[in-house]
Amino acid sequence: MFLSLNRGNQTVLPLSLGDLSGHLKRQDEIKTETLVQALGDMQYELHNIGERDLEMGPEALSYFFLSSPVKLLSSNVVLPDTFGLTVHPYIVREIKVGDSEVKVGILGILSPNVFETAPRMVDITPPSEAIAPLLNEMGDVDLLILLSHADLDESRKLAESFPEFQLVVSGHMAAEPSVVNVGNTIVATCGNKGMNVGLFYYRPDGTGTRLEMVELDDRYEESGRMLDLLSSYQQRLRDEDLLGRVEKYPYDGGVTYAGNVICGACHQEIFLHWKTTGHALAHETLERVAHDYDPECVACHVTGLQYEGGFTSREETPGLKGVGCESCHGPGSVHVEVTQEGFKGDGYGRVEPSDCEACHDLEHSSRFQYKDYWERVVHPEERPKG
Repeated sequence: MFLSLNRGNQTVLPLSLGDLSGHLKRQDEIKTETLVQALGDMQYELHNIGERDLEMGPEALSYFFLSSPVKLLSSNVVLPDTFGLTVHPYIVREIKVGDSEVKVGILGILSPNVFETAPRMVDITPPSEAIAPLLNEMGDVDLLILLSHADLDESRKLAESFPEFQLVVSGHMAAEPSVVNVGNTIVATCGNKGMNVGLFYYRPDGTGTRLEMVELDDRYEESGRMLDLLSSYQQRLRDEDLLGRVEKYPYDGGVTYAGNVICGACHQEIFLHWKTTGHALAHETLERVAHDYDPECVACHVTGLQYEGGFTSREETPGLKGVGCESCHGPGSVHVEVTQEGFKGDGYGRVEPSDCEACHDLEHSSRFQYKDYWERVVHPEERPKG
């Protein structure tokens, strides 16, 4: 989110709503370190603590932010003192706008309701209990903002309870941006993964205050510095061979992958048609943008990355490159065996529309519509074998 405080729309206070990566696999560590560096390079003022940040643990959070110029904010989360990391309960900035001095107060909360299990070594006070005394301690400000890491309903209730806030931005479980008014307070969500940015315009005379949601699409030029960081991130994944270190799980009954060519031996028309679809070239799309060593990307562009007998590399398992037959229908080794023995109708490979959503989710395939996408990959009818 960006806060603009003058008629010329000059951005002066970039604010991060919380949650960078979460968990603590090696790729998450590299990703979080890269994102914190990106926030600093973009001169973000602060980062409100989210539940995925706390999943990494206070030690990791301290490592990532201790030397960063970006301040950590939380009005109701207390981390252990042993890690030497300062978490600000609120931040007050005085900014000169024309001939006026604007005093901006920013608080940030993390709702305990977003956790399935309480985080370790962290104290979380109920937001409403934490906010009231901090408003008194902060004193008078011209503009009061709450960064609310809670669902939209809870954020709206906080806006009702504390009408002093001119803006409440909800930063949890909001797939799409939205803007509503609760009394005189604007309550908004910015969506996921930084795909949209909220621009809050404020004038000291109180006129023209508004919030605008902007989708960061192809209208905007790529940042050279951010592209460099992304390239460095991808190179680190490659250098540490994280693709070769993916944890793999067995299927029940010892079933494994046969490969597209084996499937094509019996299903020739379907196999030839598949080779003309975008699924067949899915891995090449990653190669073109140098993301083909990124496990999070590769998982949906090959067959069986996370399972024993599945894709390991284009050199070792070329027959499992791309979104192949078994990406949708499941590993087919047993189906091949029983078919060769003369059995038919073993029930293998039935697919439901919901199966597509494992990869075509809102984050990675926001324009996905099952009917339209299905027409691009639907199999031709097989002629009976006589």
